[in-house]
Amino acid sequence: MVVTSKAGRDAGDRYVVVAAAERDMVLVANGQRRGSERPKKKNVKHLTVHGPAGAIGSRLREGGSVNDEELREALAGFQEGG
Repeated sequence: MVVTSKAGRDAGDRYVVVAAAERDMVLVANGQRRGSERPKKKNVKHLTVHGPAGAIGSRLREGGSVNDEELREALAGFQEGG
């Protein structure tokens, strides 16, 4: 899913949810400041959900991994298309 942070220092930044962490927590990355190797843990109540992340979303749901370039492309495509 593509999300936007509503709270914290990164308020307004867009991310892709790359994994579930704990109860009410997810790991997000954007391929720039937060890469896929070092995702940020965010509380779901501090996120606005925009929609599916496209092709990489299905790969992440199946347990696969994505690289930073793919994250950046997904977010750029999402911003252009929606």
